[in-house]
Amino acid sequence: MRLFFLKRGLVALCLALLVVFLSHSPVQVSASALSLFSAEKAYEHVKYLVQKVGPRPAGSKAELKAAQYIYYTLERAGWKVHEQSFSKVVVHDSPLQLGDQKIELVNSQNIIAELPGKKADTIILGAHYDTADVNAPGALDNASGVGVLLELARVLATDPHEESYQLVLFGAEEQGLVGSSYYAAHSDLSAVSWMLNLDMIGTPMEIDVAGKKSAPPELTERLTALARKSGIPFHLSREAMVMSRDSTQGGNSDFSSFLDQGIPAVGLGLAGRPPGFYHRPEDRLERVSLEELQKVGEFVSLLVGTVRLDQVGPRTWDEFYLTFQFGSQVFFLPGTTLRALYLLVFLLVGIAVVRSLRQGVLWTWKGYLALSGVVFVTCLGAITLSGVGEILWQMAKQRQFIWYAYPELFVLVRIVIVAGFLLYLGSWFPKLPLPKEPRIYWLSGVIVLFCASLLSALIRIDLAFPFVFWLFCFAIQRTFPNLILALIGPYFFYRFHWEMLQSNQWLSYYEVVHRYYLLFIAIYALMAIPLLLALLHVASFKPRFWQRWLLKARLPALGVIALSLLALGLIPSYTSRYPQGMTVREEWTGEAQNQLHLFSRDNFPSQLIRELQAKPGKSLILPSLSDTPPVSVKAEVMEKQNVPARALELMLQFQFSRDPYLVRLTLESSRPFKISGIDEFLPTNKLPHKVQLLGKRQNQGNYVLVVERTPPQRNQIKLSLEAESTLQCTVEVNFPDPEQNYRIKANALSVDYQASYQKIIEF
Repeated sequence: MRLFFLKRGLVALCLALLVVFLSHSPVQVSASALSLFSAEKAYEHVKYLVQKVGPRPAGSKAELKAAQYIYYTLERAGWKVHEQSFSKVVVHDSPLQLGDQKIELVNSQNIIAELPGKKADTIILGAHYDTADVNAPGALDNASGVGVLLELARVLATDPHEESYQLVLFGAEEQGLVGSSYYAAHSDLSAVSWMLNLDMIGTPMEIDVAGKKSAPPELTERLTALARKSGIPFHLSREAMVMSRDSTQGGNSDFSSFLDQGIPAVGLGLAGRPPGFYHRPEDRLERVSLEELQKVGEFVSLLVGTVRLDQVGPRTWDEFYLTFQFGSQVFFLPGTTLRALYLLVFLLVGIAVVRSLRQGVLWTWKGYLALSGVVFVTCLGAITLSGVGEILWQMAKQRQFIWYAYPELFVLVRIVIVAGFLLYLGSWFPKLPLPKEPRIYWLSGVIVLFCASLLSALIRIDLAFPFVFWLFCFAIQRTFPNLILALIGPYFFYRFHWEMLQSNQWLSYYEVVHRYYLLFIAIYALMAIPLLLALLHVASFKPRFWQRWLLKARLPALGVIALSLLALGLIPSYTSRYPQGMTVREEWTGEAQNQLHLFSRDNFPSQLIRELQAKPGKSLILPSLSDTPPVSVKAEVMEKQNVPARALELMLQFQFSRDPYLVRLTLESSRPFKISGIDEFLPTNKLPHKVQLLGKRQNQGNYVLVVERTPPQRNQIKLSLEAESTLQCTVEVNFPDPEQNYRIKANALSVDYQASYQKIIEF
């Protein structure tokens, strides 16, 4: 009876959650919404872009050719078409100091087509038509999306319609959503109802609703209901824990630019971890399925003909709602309900804490501090041990990316190792000088989770949900202590990692974790503290029972750890689906003899080593088959006199024998420097606010600045600089479509062919 009030509160909270989950209403779909969409005609557009145009990176002649084809196709379908050219400076600067600051001038164009209706209310449909680099054909990414839109343009032009439609084919998406952000910032959006973006067509379908902002819950609910009714398997990108909306997670395509402007927008793409041909030369025509084009094309037609929102133009909405997907069912938790649930959980936990304290002083603050230290050190040891297997096999196989093909297996082995380590330590639990009172572990865990919940809620209200859910499970555990409840608490953290591994962010996340492994070991150790306290809380109720089972599990736990470490060696690093990337680059350095440079981020496959009769390694130099450089560069340096600081002018003159793609200037000095003038190469009036052309200090101590531009290129570049010491300027020119006289074929290998000229100037 003494816990009657607390139990009633917990039951009320569970009922409230159930009512919220079941309160959504399905969307009724009319069969008349289906269109005469033809996958065959969409495929013809894809085929032209891939085979006739080929790789089309931002600013290239191929991208311009693709734009002309799109313009002609839309105009022939009866749409009013115009081009929106842009030249934008993009700053690539990592907050984690992962590399040099790079400032890039991107030149491209958007193709905009309009089909007026009886009403001014407008639905925008978008897709990008550029590719990732000069050797990526971009069949799936994103000729598939362009093909669907061009076929949809034909269908919409023949059907009567109330609303107005606008199709926008974006350039320079791969450079950082440059085309869509330019369009959204420079266009009149006052009549826009909502926006739909297509990027990498396929099923199971990704319904992407989260950029820096989230799509309105009304739009998200209607799209998911239509997908469920259409029988298309889908995944909603905005799960409860995927809250990294201030990064590119969930906002890695052009719809995000419209959300930034307050326009409801969603994206459709291919769900799951991108296959190995993503952004690679293997993204060819065979990657596109007629069946997938038909399914998605009909679904997009259904959306356009069915979904209507009450408002038009920029607006505000509830951004802090949460979504929960169970199969094809999606449930919504509004932001106001979320706040109310947080307050209820905090209230219940507060009551439980007060009742525990009223039963007597449990321990001294020094005792709690010592317990926290012991638990943290234990978690630190477990997390550190979990990575030993990767380190050992990296050394044994002489590979850095042994986890590339099967990252989920390496995560699973880490979990098994941590569990085995904790089981082994748990067998010594009765002999350790730890408190035997369960309330001490419970109260310690509650305090940790309450602080984490409150801190995260102050940052973002929805970011706190996984912590509050864990705190709620901890509160229930006081009344019903059991192992299952202790393990369910961090469920949404498990879910977050699974979502990350199944997104196109998995590779960058993995690389950051491995680069800053000490930081992430500490972070994961801190997050494991409540879990270990929950386990200790359960074990302290029946210490003899758990001791008997843990003693039996001691040797099996060590055996499982050993087998897991050995099993890591059986997991292949690369497969045909996720091949090893390799670059074959024809290089010219100044006036010296050119060379063929083969390199990869991991050691070459043994089969290739045997064929080349070379030593194992990551880099190999071979004699080139041609000796005429595609460009010559002349440099002239002048130093101004009678000025307070050291002022320099660098004049670069280029003579190209074939069209370059990218021209990059890397400036480096041991002392600070800045560029005061570079308008012919990089217009300073286009720089974002608060961005200056200054050398950025790197870990090695030097100051570095990288500036580059896409076509059109200039034959002459003039730089005005202020420097305190000697400067080094590395001029690099990259060319598309090398002749590829030297061909390499090997299993599980993806080869990228490049051509590059480089010259170093010191002054």
